[in-house]
Amino acid sequence: MNKVLVVDNGSYTIKIGYSGEELPRHCFPNCIGKVRRKDKIYTSDQIYSLNEYFSYCPFSEGLLIDVSMENDIWEYIFNKMNISPGDIGLLVTEPFLNPSSLQHSLFEIIFEQFGFNKAIVTNPPAISQFAFNPQLIPNTEQQVINPCYLILDCGYQCCFSVPFFQGSPIYKACRRLDIGGYHLDLALKNFLSLRQVDLSRSSLIVSKIKESCCYISKNFDLDISRSPGNSPDNLVEQIYQLPELKPNSKNSNFYSQECISPDNIELENFNLKMESESSVNCDPSRIIKLYSERITVPELLFSPSNGGYNFTGIADMVSESILSSPKHLQELLANNILLIGGSTKFRNFEARLNKELSSLLPSSWKIKTRKCNQRPDFTTWAGGSIWGETNFDTYALSKSKYNEI
Repeated sequence: MNKVLVVDNGSYTIKIGYSGEELPRHCFPNCIGKVRRKDKIYTSDQIYSLNEYFSYCPFSEGLLIDVSMENDIWEYIFNKMNISPGDIGLLVTEPFLNPSSLQHSLFEIIFEQFGFNKAIVTNPPAISQFAFNPQLIPNTEQQVINPCYLILDCGYQCCFSVPFFQGSPIYKACRRLDIGGYHLDLALKNFLSLRQVDLSRSSLIVSKIKESCCYISKNFDLDISRSPGNSPDNLVEQIYQLPELKPNSKNSNFYSQECISPDNIELENFNLKMESESSVNCDPSRIIKLYSERITVPELLFSPSNGGYNFTGIADMVSESILSSPKHLQELLANNILLIGGSTKFRNFEARLNKELSSLLPSSWKIKTRKCNQRPDFTTWAGGSIWGETNFDTYALSKSKYNEI
């Protein structure tokens, strides 16, 4: 097989490119959009031209449940990228612990609808490990010595904690949390609609506001006390200028911008008021101000009960996952926590996670978290690119074998 198409089929975006390459070639929204009183369906990045739309996703609670919609989205993407499935292999992700019935539906569209000749269907934790290959990261000695690692995958609709030993998951210690970027978007929509502007039909814009303005607080109670009404020297307020999206325009520059602030910028030394000449002089209806929601929204990852959810946060999930593993592996797992998924991009995410884990795990343990050199939301794709380049033919299922099953 000459080429292997690598598709990280996430519930928020589809990252797509070819094996052996460092980055995906494209990143498409995994959804369709409909406008009120119109029959036309806008597929994937076609919604970039819309200011308001009803968004529909083929995923629900982290599982691919609408295969027909996914088929239409793939068909649009493959046509746009001039992909001929019959000439290439496919490596595509499925949700971790995906039910066999849903996995079978995915194989149906791979072989029967699109006609790929060979395919591998795998999950993000399984292939993300290859992006952390010792050749690709600094301080490789410990990665070689330590056969244990824990993948923390903070996705759009749910989070997973998956401990591994010698490349295999420790299934009894795997944990899932039903919160992710989608739930943060809902919370931010509610905050904004109560005070300023209704963006309930502008899902991608809300996601961009979250990525641009929200951050994990190192000390939540302290930062909340500095919100409006509590401190004259407010360091939480931020002004955000809504984009002026034009019909029949891709508006791809706005949606493709990387807006996350670097982890090494401290709150006290960072000007959080993005007041610029352009924002002051533009249409006032396109200006919104964000206050404590900048930290209360992503705080749901660590304290879901703040949003009315009846379960604990990601630090508790990781701790429980480690302590449910074989006793002789626990300290090794705590020392090798690998972060993937879009929500791990929040500023201060690693510092806050380390702080909370330190209070949940034995004080003598050394807790270490790290991200891949690539963006955390591209780690799964990067791992698939490496694995697809070296091991595809060994593990791929052929169409003829599929027909025999």
